[in-house]
This record gives sequence, C-alpha cells and structure tokens, in this order.
Amino acid sequence: MKITCIMDNCALEGFEHEHGLSFYVEACGKRFFFDLGAGGAFLENARRLGIDPASADFAVISHGHYDHGGGLAEFLRVNERAKVYIRKGAFERCYSNKQGEGLHYIGLDSALEKNPRIVETDELREICPGITLFSGVKGVELRSPANDILLGPDAQTPDGFEHEQDMLIAEAGRRVLIAGCAHRGIVNIMQKLKSIDPTPPDAVFGGLHLSVPGTDAVNEALVDGTAERMLESPGTVYYTGHCTGLPSFKRLRERMGERIKYLPAGQSVEL
Repeated sequence: MKITCIMDNCALEGFEHEHGLSFYVEACGKRFFFDLGAGGAFLENARRLGIDPASADFAVISHGHYDHGGGLAEFLRVNERAKVYIRKGAFERCYSNKQGEGLHYIGLDSALEKNPRIVETDELREICPGITLFSGVKGVELRSPANDILLGPDAQTPDGFEHEQDMLIAEAGRRVLIAGCAHRGIVNIMQKLKSIDPTPPDAVFGGLHLSVPGTDAVNEALVDGTAERMLESPGTVYYTGHCTGLPSFKRLRERMGERIKYLPAGQSVEL
C-alpha cells in the first residue's frame, strides 16, 4: 500500500502548494485520488511524480469544501472514465464567515453535480473489496471551535458536516484511515470506525482541523486533549498536514513524538 500526498499547504522543493489537500493511493489493486485540492495545481504535482491522473480508477471527495474538491472539474476533464464518490449533500452550499473577511462561498461547483460520473454515497459504501467509505459520525468530543465560522447549507446555519466522509482501507492485514479535514473530530471519527472494524488502524492520514483561523495561535487544551486520545490507539501512526496547522502540529509532535509526522506535497508513505 502506498499513499502519496499530491497537494498540501506545504510542499517539498519543486512541488506546488496551496490551501488544499489531495492524496494518491495505491491499494487493493486500485489507484485513486482521495480529494483533489483547491484547483488544477494537483495535476502538475502528479505529473512531477510520474502519476497519470487519466489512469486513476476512481476519485473520492471527502466533503463539500473547495479546498478538497476544487480540482473536480479538472479531474473530470483529464480522466474520461473514472467515477467520483461524493457524500450525499456535499453539493449543498457551504460558507465561511471568518473575522475580517466576511461571508464567502467555500463550496463545490454546483454545475458539476449532475455529471453522470458523480456517485452520491450513503453512510456506508464499499467501493471495492478492502476500500470502504463511511460517515454518520455523531460524537462531539474535542470539537474544534474553528468549525464555528463554517456555515451551510445557508448563510446562517452552522454546518453539521453531514457531507463529510472518511475511508477505511484494509489490505494484507493492515488498516489505514484517511480523513479529509476531520471536521467531526479525529477522535470521534476513530470511534465511529470501531463500529465498522474494531481493530485499531495502523495509520491515519489527513488534516485534523486544529488550526486557529487567521492566526498562529494554538488551542492548547484542544491540541493536548486530541494528542492524548490519539495516543490511546495502540501502534497507530498519524500522517497529517493541511488544516492541522504548523503551530498545532509542532505541539502535537512535542507530545506524540514519532507517532505523528507531517506529510507535505510530494512525499509518499509505503505501508
């Protein structure tokens, strides 16, 4: 199993970076993208890595925000056959109301919703043997207050993130969890995962939504509590970036050591 970070807020030298996330996964006899970044830049990074997006078997979008699905139109353009799995409701309108910036749209391009290759998923969807999408996370432990500025499906209602989905990969006795932004909280997502497969994952990939919008501050209680709970999963190693934020990642690293690593664009992990 091999997971490559195609797009992130940080990148190795020679690669593009942006506020966005995209992984390329080789597992269970399939090759696919999990999230597509904020725009078409992920295609250039893929090219530099020798990855041909036209050959991907499918793509998954974790939730209905532009920084994870903004490259959808470009993916559909260069790959003429792959299906794209999106949680039901992910094309509903989403907004951010960050202090100093005001209200602005952060959702997906609704013009793409009716594309015949878009597949809307329910709470549990097996894409193929060993690869399962799941949602329906209900827990609220260690909820990030950064969610407070996110609204949808209208400009007044707090976003409940029912449009967020995560992925379990099980291959050759190893289990991997991939999340996008973990808006519902990585602790709660991992608790939900237990109801699907009680074996702790060997690795977790994705953003942890621990950054404080618009600042370099760290919510120490949230970060420390999240670190403590993540360490309770025996043997799990975490590969993170994007919305975790570098200041919060530094604090996580101080508390978790080698159990957590930053995964920038251009870097791969083989399991």
